[in-house]
Amino acid sequence: MKSSLVASSLAVAALCVAGTARAEEAAAAVEPIEPEDTAAVHVWAGVDFKSAYTATGATCNDGWVAQPCVDIYGLKFGEFVLPMTFEFWGNIDLERYEPDEFSTAGHFQEIDLAAYLNLGGYLKYIAEDLDGTTLDVGYVEYDYPGHDADPDHLIHTIVKYKYNVDGVGAFTPKFQAKYRIAGPSEGKCEYNFELAYGATIAKEVLNGWDLGFSLSADAWYVTTGGMDRDEEGYRPEGGWACSYLTAKVSLGYVYVGVQRIHRWEEDVLEDGPWGYDKKWVAITGIEYEF
Repeated sequence: MKSSLVASSLAVAALCVAGTARAEEAAAAVEPIEPEDTAAVHVWAGVDFKSAYTATGATCNDGWVAQPCVDIYGLKFGEFVLPMTFEFWGNIDLERYEPDEFSTAGHFQEIDLAAYLNLGGYLKYIAEDLDGTTLDVGYVEYDYPGHDADPDHLIHTIVKYKYNVDGVGAFTPKFQAKYRIAGPSEGKCEYNFELAYGATIAKEVLNGWDLGFSLSADAWYVTTGGMDRDEEGYRPEGGWACSYLTAKVSLGYVYVGVQRIHRWEEDVLEDGPWGYDKKWVAITGIEYEF
């Protein structure tokens, strides 16, 4: 029985990635550095509090979690700006997840370290129409403290275009691909398509803080690999796992929101503790850039 629990815990550790967290957005979230910017470095920090942690629709914890994230970018060396983003992201179980024998309340269950090469600033030299597009290619390591599992190693590519409409807001289509080059889920791929919208509802509502609103919809296509094989070595085919619809309201540095998770293919995302058993997730958090 314990061996099956260990196998299940290893499998969920391999599955539970930052697919729905800020870790997957951070590299493409940073704005291009303006030429007149005199800051020697930029740091973005935040923490999400969620009523559950899911990744590509699968539940990694059905209780409250905290997900801190720190991005460092825009490092300056004289006149040269290093076109890279360095990132830390983690998941802390605030409540123990009973199906996971390794889950401990108040402890990190996942830590992601990443380094991205920011290539968006060079696309305009290929075609003027690409100006405003961000392209980030990076290496990510997913580590699972307390779990009996090796880290996952990934190549992560993010392409995003931000289109501003005066008086309306900003529309941002995004595509990202993750390929696991080593670790428990070696060979697994994940593809994500997202369309996000954000706007400022009112300016200087409270002590100079702006009131904002954002809405995003995305879909996940996954393939299988590594520990997704069953006992007979059968490797099921991948497919469309799920989609997320997320709405947030922000006031200055603080935000609250709700997320709806919809399953597309039951054969890809099955029911159960490590599968699809959460349809709604509440979100709140704080973020600050300096």
